[in-house]
Parts: sequence; structure tokens; C-alpha cells
Amino acid sequence: MDGDGHLDMITGHYWPGDIFLFRGEGENRFAAMENLKDETGRNLNGGAPWDDDKTPRMESLAAAPYATDFDGDGDYDMLIGNIRGSITYMENVGGPKEPRFSTERTLLEAGGETIKVPGGDAGPVFEDWNKDGKRDLLSGAGDGSVWFFKNVGADDAPHFAEGVELLEKSSQGWKSYPHGGAPKGPGMRTKVCVTDVDGDGWVDLLVGDYVQEEPAPIELTEEQAARLEELKEERDRVREELTAAGDDEEASAKIAERYGKIYEEIRELEPPDIPHGFVWYYRRVPPKDDAVGAVIR
Repeated sequence: MDGDGHLDMITGHYWPGDIFLFRGEGENRFAAMENLKDETGRNLNGGAPWDDDKTPRMESLAAAPYATDFDGDGDYDMLIGNIRGSITYMENVGGPKEPRFSTERTLLEAGGETIKVPGGDAGPVFEDWNKDGKRDLLSGAGDGSVWFFKNVGADDAPHFAEGVELLEKSSQGWKSYPHGGAPKGPGMRTKVCVTDVDGDGWVDLLVGDYVQEEPAPIELTEEQAARLEELKEERDRVREELTAAGDDEEASAKIAERYGKIYEEIRELEPPDIPHGFVWYYRRVPPKDDAVGAVIR
């Protein structure tokens, strides 16, 4: 990212959606986390400044950054997917050694319409998918699908055609799979890596996801079952109190503390589903004729 010859890491952030940099120091060591900045010194964020801390810009949230030389000028620009399913482009105006990003935010379009992947949670990459010498746009999606947007412009001045679905939405969906079992396929909120895994000259897909597993079953005693019902009734009452507290921050804080204690006791008697993230490998089947819609499996 900073042109020093060491690979760096970047990562996004759910709220407020800032973009962080870990500078590589060689030998698999990284410096402490720092915020990337825009040209005004503000933390890099795909959304414009918020009106207040409780009123976010949706273009900010669930930031999924991808650093790439989008405009072909020799430095890393930033593509940022967000919770809405759109993708923001921010140009690096600082150069290859001191990245600083323009405050101008461009929502990428495909087929003349602003990109919005199904289910939100866009996760962009910019790689040549169809071997025509121009990098294309691919993105995961909140519903578990993966999309391809062909670059019909130039490599350093991209324009994108209407999206093509490479991977269908998740068949597992939000439903948790049985404890000790396995999901049917990729879950939700897919994020993709485009790379030639098998060395056949065609890029493949690695797909990360979010999915949940049912907890191990617990046999409750009669006393525990009765206590669980009491706790759930108390939880519902406390929720109503929290709503009634409105803007009274002191009262809300005390009620929230009580709610947290109730929630933790409920978790011991009725454990929640277990979140997981898997990585799925889809090998590219080299196309015979049309390289745009190449099949993956």
C-alpha cells in the first residue's frame, strides 16, 4: 500500500465503517493498526460525514475494502463495499508512497444503474475474470450469491456491463444447520477472492461466508425449565422499560445493564446458535466459446 516492498493488510469495520491499515515490516510482522485517511485528514470512510454519531450513512456500514490501481496511475485506489450492497470508489490522490484518498465518492454503476447486490453486504474485487486483458468487477452479496460485472471500458477507465450471477444465492440461507453437521453450501454475506488455485491459467473463486450451527442440545431439569420461562418473561418486561426510557440515557444505561445480566443467564440455559465462517473453493471450468459466462463448480 505504501510502496516499501512489503505486503500490507487492510480491513474494514462495521461501525462507523473506517478502513484500517497494518503496514508490513517483513518476516510476517506487521505494525500496529492505523486509520487510512482522506485528503482532509478524516478517517477513510465510504460514506460522507454523518449528521451525528447515531445517524450513520448507509454507504459507511459493513465496509469491505479492496485496494487496487483502479485508474491506472500507479497507486492503490480504494473500492469499498457496504451494507446497502453498493460499491464506492475513492481515488488515491496522495501517490504510491503516501496514500491519501479523495473526498469525492463515486458509487459504481453497471449497465447504467448503480450497483446493488442482493441482500446488501457487497464485497468487491477487481480482477480480469474473462482473460480479455481488462480487469472486471466481482462481488459477493448478502444473500450468498456472487456477481460478475464485465468491464466494457478500458482497463484504466473501467465501465461495467449489467451483472451476471456466477454463484446462486445460498441454499442454506439464514437457517442454522444441525449441530455436528455441515452446511449444504456457502452461507450468507459472501466475500470472494479471485485467484488461479489449480494453476490451469484460469482464475477460480474462493468464497468466504457467514453461517450458523445449532447449539448442542441441553436437557433441562423442571426447575431449570421454569427458570428459563421466568427469565424470558422478565426479558420482555425489561425491553418494554428500555423503550419507555426513550432519550433518558442514565435510565437506559441501568436498564440495559439489567437486560445484559438476564440475557447471559438465558444463554446458559438456552445457548444461541454458533456462528461460523467457511471458505469454499469453486474451480473454474474453462469456457469453450464465451469467456464471459464461464461455469464454476
